[in-house]
Order: sequence, then C-alpha cells, then structure tokens
Amino acid sequence: MRILIAAITTLLFTVSLQAQLGDILRRVDPNKIRKGAKVVRDVSREFSDEEEKDIGRVVAARILATYPLSKKEKLQQYVTLVGSTVAAYSTRPTLGWHFAVLDTPVVNAFSCPGGFIFITTGALEQIGSEAELAAVLGHEVGHATLKHILKEIRRNSVFMSSVDLAGEASFGDSLTDAVGEKLGSIAYEKLFTSGLSRRDENEADKVGVELAASAGYRGSEFLRFLEGLKELEGSSQMKVLVATHPKAADRIAVVKPLVAKAEAGAVLADRWKSWTQLSSR
Repeated sequence: MRILIAAITTLLFTVSLQAQLGDILRRVDPNKIRKGAKVVRDVSREFSDEEEKDIGRVVAARILATYPLSKKEKLQQYVTLVGSTVAAYSTRPTLGWHFAVLDTPVVNAFSCPGGFIFITTGALEQIGSEAELAAVLGHEVGHATLKHILKEIRRNSVFMSSVDLAGEASFGDSLTDAVGEKLGSIAYEKLFTSGLSRRDENEADKVGVELAASAGYRGSEFLRFLEGLKELEGSSQMKVLVATHPKAADRIAVVKPLVAKAEAGAVLADRWKSWTQLSSR
C-alpha cells in the first residue's frame, strides 16, 4: 500500500477549513486589474497558470454561492487528504489542489480550473469505501489536469459573443476582473447546464481509475459508484448530473474494460465508515 494512503490514518487534522479554502473565497487578484485593459482577441493561446487559477476562483465562488460548504470539518479534512493523495499521482501534482464538500443532497462533483474540486454530501452518501472516493475525486482531478473546461472556453463560440471585441486590444499577460468573471460564467454554465463532451467525460473516468490505482486503491471500485448512480437516475438528486454527464450505463460500459488490471489495491471500506461516522457526530 502506498505511503500516502497510510499517512491518512496517522496525520493529525489541524488545518482549519478556512485555511484550506482561503484561495477559493478570493476574487480575481485586484493587482491584475488595469485601467482600460481590454479583452484579448485571440483565445487560441493557452491560459497561463495564474489565469487558470483566476478563472477557477471565479467558478468556485459561484459554486459556493449555489451550495453551502459542509460545516463538518473532519469530513472536509478527510476528503482533502484523499483528494490530495490522488492528485499527487497526477500529471500536475504541484497545481495547488483544493478539495471541499458541499452541503446538498444533490449528487454531483465539480472540477474548476486551477485545481478547485468540490463533491456534494449527496454524492458522498452514495460512496461505500475510500477507494470509491479516490476514484470519484480522481475523475475530477482528471478534468483539471486535462484542462477540459479551459479547452471548452477557448473553442466555444459563446466566448466571442459574450464579450464586446469592437475596438478592443489585447489585455496582455493578465486577466482583468471583468474578463475573469465572463470566462468564469462560461465555465459555470458548462458545469451546471450543458456539460462537457462525452469524450471528455470518458477521459476523466479513465484518469480517475488510473489515479486511484496508482495511489494504491482498488480502481475497480469506481464501478460500484457508477452502479449506484444508475439506480438513482430519474431522481431529483440526479437532475444536474444527468443533464451534464453521459448515462451511468454508458459510463459503466466504458469503465469496465479499464478496470481489468485494477483489481488489486486497498478498498478501505471500514476506514471510510469510521471516518464518516466520526464526521457525523
């Protein structure tokens, strides 16, 4: 078993929720706002890491305005540790990851640019082991590492129609507050309304299984989570997830061939049960 998984058992949870989520609660850095700064004409270029984080903060702030944070700090810290463990095996381990639990029965999880990851209490209630949690968070980490939202912003014609380009010049190397808000709105709509492409979701499912297995978890446990989603389809809890993701049966068909080599590893159902019980007190 990986050292990082073992560390979750022994690490003292002393970091406050506010400290963990401080960056999420900030707006776009005001020092980057320049008088008369204009919107860039060419969105075909890559966003810088700082621009990515700025967009992520805006999206995260809007998510937090939609769903409140869970007040169960032990649960927040546990999810953060599992998420950080998985993210450490990703292609962007130093992105500066932030994980948070949202207090809502809605079953969903969200990946914002810049490494801001959310999961709902409704989704956590459908999870039966730490390995399942690792794969679900790994799926969201995959969206961030593959920059799915950023790629959608760059290729989406909505961007060009949502800003006034007439007579405007490039803003150079930084995002203004106004531009960050507009880009963040596009990303938010993708998360809550139209969703990402089937290809993007399939890629993220693959990464979720791979990251969980790389971190020492049994990647095949992801199928248990997807089977649970299949049973819930049609319920009000699943409204947003169904609207923005492929059907659970289709995801299961894609994931099954991937988990043939992911049968080894830790499940940690008992540890999941003990921590979620502790968090409910």
